[in-house]
Amino acid sequence: MIRSTLTALFCLASLPVAIGAASAQPVSPSDPAAAPVTYPYLETLQARLDAAMADRRIVGLVAAVIEDGEPVFYYTHGETAAGSGEAVTPQTLFRAASVSKTFTGTLLGLLEAEGLVDLSAPVPGDVLRLRGDRQPTLEEIASHRTGLPPNAYDLDLEAGQAPDRIRQRLASVDLMCPVGDCYTYQNIAFSALERVVAQATGEDFSAALRARLIEPLGLPGASVGTAALTAAPSWARPHSGWRRVINLPGDPVTPYDDIPSASGLNLSLEDMIVWAQLQLGTRPGLSDAVRSRIHSPLTDTLRETRRLGELRARVDQTWYGLGWRIYDWEGRTLVLHSGYLSGYGAQIVLEPETGFAFVALWNSDNRPAWWLWPTVMDLRTGNGPGTWLDRFEED
Repeated sequence: MIRSTLTALFCLASLPVAIGAASAQPVSPSDPAAAPVTYPYLETLQARLDAAMADRRIVGLVAAVIEDGEPVFYYTHGETAAGSGEAVTPQTLFRAASVSKTFTGTLLGLLEAEGLVDLSAPVPGDVLRLRGDRQPTLEEIASHRTGLPPNAYDLDLEAGQAPDRIRQRLASVDLMCPVGDCYTYQNIAFSALERVVAQATGEDFSAALRARLIEPLGLPGASVGTAALTAAPSWARPHSGWRRVINLPGDPVTPYDDIPSASGLNLSLEDMIVWAQLQLGTRPGLSDAVRSRIHSPLTDTLRETRRLGELRARVDQTWYGLGWRIYDWEGRTLVLHSGYLSGYGAQIVLEPETGFAFVALWNSDNRPAWWLWPTVMDLRTGNGPGTWLDRFEED
């Protein structure tokens, strides 16, 4: 297995490109070995990561920590495809899966600020129609308050049915609660926002995403869909199966390409770092008003809170905003999202008040990686042992 590990701010000097704002230059102290390590917890984090990466189920993983708005820790491990000998790099593209929703929420915030969409308006009936006394607003769709059963008709999408046809069938689904009254996570209903964006901008959703977010905000490698993924110079193949005994690279094609608003983006570690800095406000591009709008709690996500299990020792309240989750971590407000597609995973966790972020991408089904961000939070705050990864050590 291929591994390269870079720790602390002074190590950024060895990267092939600068990380951060476009005008930033790599740090190059005269004596890198003597450069101070401002965040001592990173040494422990590196040791925990090194130990976790010994798990053969983790094929490739890239991660970074941002403090005070700037990258201070950088980690890459493994291969783009098992046995290929091609190392993952900061430029390697991975599926972002549901982290794509953070882009959709941000795009909606920008369009609202420009007066192009009214998020308090009901969704047009020709785009989505539900049972009940009223139609959901765009804000309610973006924050999962439709009342539909969780993940309604995702399996039909995975079976190859067209999203427009599936959305029409939602009109006959019995709601779990009145529209606006409860949280139920959606992909198909969420994708109705694509038609709204297209009507507001005159461009299809993917084109609007590129023209209004990816290109002007300077995400170096971000793209949408399988064709763009496989055209990249370096891209990570999926390795599927939670109980697999052999790591075999699979086919990256997914029906979720058909709903890019919910799960269609491809991102590199460089993209994730830039995206985190934009959301923190330490990189220009998003106004304070837009960031406040999309990060504000809109939906009390009791279902999300209950499923946290042991993490409820740290997190006792959760919400959903515009494409973002919000957690109360021992009095700290975290803005975050994770993503999963078969053979891929993604995490982004922000603490806007302090300029902290943790981002990670990987290309295999594995359980250890999902516990990376709680490990970072424990070590960073000192309020826990940071042993979340230990339970997954193989015999």
